[in-house]
Amino acid sequence: MSQFPSRKEVERIKKMYPKGTRIQIERMNDPYHPIERGTKGTVDHVDDAGTLHCTFDNGRSMGVVTDADIFHVIDRLDVPIAERYACLLGSAIDGNKRLHNVQEVAEFICKHGQYGDVRITTMEGKELLDTFGIYINKISDMEYREELLKVLIPMQHEVENAAFSDDEDMDETEDVDMTM
Repeated sequence: MSQFPSRKEVERIKKMYPKGTRIQIERMNDPYHPIERGTKGTVDHVDDAGTLHCTFDNGRSMGVVTDADIFHVIDRLDVPIAERYACLLGSAIDGNKRLHNVQEVAEFICKHGQYGDVRITTMEGKELLDTFGIYINKISDMEYREELLKVLIPMQHEVENAAFSDDEDMDETEDVDMTM
């Protein structure tokens, strides 16, 4: 018998599968009337037990239990950016971090991109973007790119200015040492 998820777990499920998220069923654990493998559907809402209530493309509506049924996310494009990527995973040479909004993603890129390339994925492992240092190399969602660049570009300028400032300080120090 399955136990109900904690309130914290239900909130995580609601963030991961907001209204409008498209899913595809792999296997449904319903002995009487399961949704067929390969059927696609749209999340209508997540209830307080963490069940995804979906309308499927074949006209059926049914609850999908995240810890019993097997499915995967196929699309989040009808979902607002803030909800579409409510929980991402940032990976860099010095570790991983969960990221919850555009601001956190930009900060992660600027902090860790100074030491190597960065990769940002969804919690399901789908790559959202990767960088070349602090600059975006590839990104899979152009709408997200537009939102991210509004925050990222000013941060990149700060990093660049700090780097140039350090170079100028070194040059001035070298000039002073050379005149002695």
